[in-house]
Amino acid sequence: MKISYIGLGVMGTGMALNLGKGEKEGNYEFLACDANEKALEQFREQGFKTTSNIQDTADSDYIFLCLPNLEIVTEAVLGENGLLKSLKPGQVIVDFSTISYLGAVEIAEKCKEKGVEFLDCPISGKQSSSFDGTLSIMCGGNEELFNTLKPLLDLMGAQVLYMGESGSGQLTKMINNNALNICVASFSELMPVGVKLGLDPEKLGEVLMTATGSSFASQTLIPKLLEGNFEHQFSLGRAYKDMQSLSEVLSKLEIPLPTLSGTMQSYQLALQNGHRDDYKHAMVKFYEDMLDVKVRKEGFN
Repeated sequence: MKISYIGLGVMGTGMALNLGKGEKEGNYEFLACDANEKALEQFREQGFKTTSNIQDTADSDYIFLCLPNLEIVTEAVLGENGLLKSLKPGQVIVDFSTISYLGAVEIAEKCKEKGVEFLDCPISGKQSSSFDGTLSIMCGGNEELFNTLKPLLDLMGAQVLYMGESGSGQLTKMINNNALNICVASFSELMPVGVKLGLDPEKLGEVLMTATGSSFASQTLIPKLLEGNFEHQFSLGRAYKDMQSLSEVLSKLEIPLPTLSGTMQSYQLALQNGHRDDYKHAMVKFYEDMLDVKVRKEGFN
């Protein structure tokens, strides 16, 4: 059995290294693939076969993808030089990328026409989780195939869930991401108001991290906000795309979600004011400017 992993970026590198452990145990042949030669170096150093040519993976039984966006996934699978033209019935593509629900359904349908299985399995977790194999993986597609692949998925994730038919993994990820986005918008809007009216930002942040209004978002990001740290590899602009993807589904089904719509407006304000490349809690800067305050801990310059 041959397994390939395409996309050795921030999350893909650790996942691929964990998947490659099976080869070390003699269970299968493993190939790591990335267009960036530098990304392949540590795989070569550890004795893994590597390639920068995606077509070298086309003879694999299972092809795993972890790519930046829908456009790149579509090109890799359905493009003029994409994988699908070279694949045969029975081969499997497992996509860990975060793409749209509608995009995942379309790719799965195109693959099915040729007898190729496509599982959408987006991931959630920190970069460190990709290396220690403790990601959350949400899967959509053929359930029988999911059960077959689960031992491999378990090498990369601590929580591996089958969510339903094609697109269900992406839909789950979208809902999770947008719940996070809403939480971030809530304290990014409210903290400047509290500071404007005389509250101490550190004490207010402590309450929002521990009291009934707390969340994973507040516990993770308020300490960064208080230190003026808005750097992150997943930008506010990319977070907005998650909301756009869900909005497309809602529009098609004529489902109103006022809270999500309001949150999108907060993100739009931040985007229009130059914070596209900051992390999502940078939207606080818009409200700081509007209210002429700074939500920072004492001594922040």
